[in-house]
Amino acid sequence: MNSSFFSYLMAPLVMLVFTGCAVASNGDYLDRHDVSSFIDQMVARHALDREQLRQLFAQSHQQTRVLEVIQTPAEGKPWHEYRKIFLTEKRIQEGTEFWKANQQILDQASQQYGVPVEIIVAIIGVETFYGRQTGGFPVFDTLVTLGFDYPPRSDFFRGELEQFLLLSK
Repeated sequence: MNSSFFSYLMAPLVMLVFTGCAVASNGDYLDRHDVSSFIDQMVARHALDREQLRQLFAQSHQQTRVLEVIQTPAEGKPWHEYRKIFLTEKRIQEGTEFWKANQQILDQASQQYGVPVEIIVAIIGVETFYGRQTGGFPVFDTLVTLGFDYPPRSDFFRGELEQFLLLSK
């Protein structure tokens, strides 16, 4: 398997992080009851190391810019504005090259997940411009911020944080 392909797939996960309205907190996560409960759940459900989780949360910093960005997602634009950003000759050319270079793993992903290859390629193109744009926010801190300081979708982002920790394990 092409490991760089999976780095292309991580960016859409990160991009999912940017959709909704924000509420901020002081970001001192380790001393919070909701974070302690989350750590307890991760230890009980997945046998993750409590001390390692505590260290991760102790080092985590609230991403206030993420809480600002989540209020104005690009997806809120009308199609005629959104379309011209992504349907360009350069993106189409790079998409074709990406598809050819990763044909085998794209076919495997399509078979496994039931998503047509052209949709997978299009999503990777929109979310990362085929690996050129990988985001500017740290994934763990972003998921912690949205999971614990963004009540409208905290359940969703805590679930994503759980999956990210399992993937990282």
